[in-house]
This record gives sequence, C-alpha cells and structure tokens, in this order.
Amino acid sequence: MNINLAIADRARAGEALTPAELDELASADVLSLGMLADEVRRARVGDVVTFVRVEEISGPPSRPEAATARSRHSSPEISRAEADASGASGATGAGEVRICQMPATLSETIALVEQVKAGAGSCLVTGFSLADIVDRSWGDLAEVLTQLKRAGLDAMVEAPLDRLADAGAVLQACQDAGLKVGCLSLQKPGGVERTPMLIQVRALAARFPWLTTIAPLSREQSVTVPTTGYDDVRAVAMARLALPGVPNVQVDWSQYGPKLAQVALTFGANDLDRVSVVNDESLGRRRSSVEDVMRNITAAGFQPRERNTGA
Repeated sequence: MNINLAIADRARAGEALTPAELDELASADVLSLGMLADEVRRARVGDVVTFVRVEEISGPPSRPEAATARSRHSSPEISRAEADASGASGATGAGEVRICQMPATLSETIALVEQVKAGAGSCLVTGFSLADIVDRSWGDLAEVLTQLKRAGLDAMVEAPLDRLADAGAVLQACQDAGLKVGCLSLQKPGGVERTPMLIQVRALAARFPWLTTIAPLSREQSVTVPTTGYDDVRAVAMARLALPGVPNVQVDWSQYGPKLAQVALTFGANDLDRVSVVNDESLGRRRSSVEDVMRNITAAGFQPRERNTGA
C-alpha cells in the first residue's frame, strides 16, 4: 500500500498524527515507510549516529535465598573482578558502566551501586529496569530512587512501558528523585499494540521533556513467532514518524546485531546502545567492536559519534 501523501506531509512537518493516521501509515509498504522515516530523521536530528560502549556488570544473584545466605556470611559480592575500584571502565574505553542484575534487597543494591561507582572513574553508572524496582516494593518509590542516586547511580537503564501499570506515576517518581531514565522500552514482543503505545510515549514525552529516547524493539523475542527483519524496521520507522518530540530512536547493537542495526539506521534510528567493550583483535583491528560499529554507521551513510552520556 502506498503512503498517504497528506499523512506523509504532516509527519514531515512534525505534527502529531492521529491514531487513525498512524494505523494507515503502518500499513504502507515498508520501503516507502523507511524512506519517509529516513527523510524525517535527517531533517530532525541530522546525519549523526551516536553509539555507546557499555561495560556490563552482573551483580549478585537476585534469588532472595541467595541474598539471605550471603548476608549471613559476607558482604555482597560483585561477580566482576569487576568493580575492583581500579578504574576498569577507563581501561576498557567504556562510555557507560551498566549494572545488569539487581540484588534482592535495597541495602545490597545500594552497596552494589557504591562499589561500582567507586571503580567507574568518570564513566556514567547506570543500571536496572524501573519495572524491576517497582516489583520489589521496597517502599516509597521516589525515596528508593533517591537513595540509589545518592549511592552513585546516574540513570536507570530503561522504563519498559508494557510492565508499568502507571508509567506516568513511576516517571514522576524519577523526576522527583532527580534520576534520569535511559530510554522508554518494551519488554515483551506483542505485549502492547503499537499505535496506543506510541500515543502513550508521545504523551509521556510531552509531560517529561527529559525523556529523549525510545527503544521500539522489544527486549525479549518470541520463541514460537519471532519478528522478522521487516517487522523490526517497520517498528523503528513508526517510532520515528509518530514521535516528533522524542529525538532519539535507539536499537540495541548487541541484541539485534550489526546487520539489523545498520539497516535500522536507514529507517529512522539514530542511536546504537550496548556496543561491547570487548575487542577481539586477533582477526585484525578492523574487527574490534568500535571499528566494527563505526564502519557499519559510515557504510550506511551516516557520521558515527561515540557518546558517554544519555542519548
């Protein structure tokens, strides 16, 4: 189906498309949709593609029984030789140190953040899903987030909209705590309908202007019915066209791989998350992670720029 030219013009102008217009746009053929999204993206944010190298740290097991056992015998452990307060992130070239696993208790989580912060040098320390924090029910959310910020957490990694019953209230708690959120995201494939989700993101971005990034591809994949590459780039394009107030459309480099991430750049994405800090230069410098991502960005016709702050 060809693109409705009147809707395309409204998208180019940065106007808020109606749900009916978004539904019609989503049914357009994928190549035309991609061309429009690329045009809008270049007009809105230029031809720079940002990326961030992330040093991931897995915290202690999240099982409560494990935490109880640890508390009887020792202080929380960090599985990385990890956060050894040696400035490891500086050595690896990471722009961000990310804590990927949350301990079972708030006190352990605070201790973990403090340990990681001590070893992160000048790098940002991020971690956790807002949904996981909410699920732990550790008390007043704004106070919990304030304690994590005081411990050294610079930003939450994400706010998965399909896991938050009241995303507005949760994000308000972040704002009250002065804690940033890396991106709005989706946890499960097909967990929400696309158009209502985009309308929700648009409303949240209007209410919280510091929300600048959407990651429209789900963190999990369906085993029985995985999405196709066309499904994924269509989702990226729709995020670009539906959200004129959200400058950054992000794709996870490690999860979706260099090839899909590169194609997504031509469908409106402009930020690549989770580029590895691990370089296997046994096959030559051109195969190192940073060279690989920069080569892919350049080959797609964009200018790579490494970032070490929020997108």
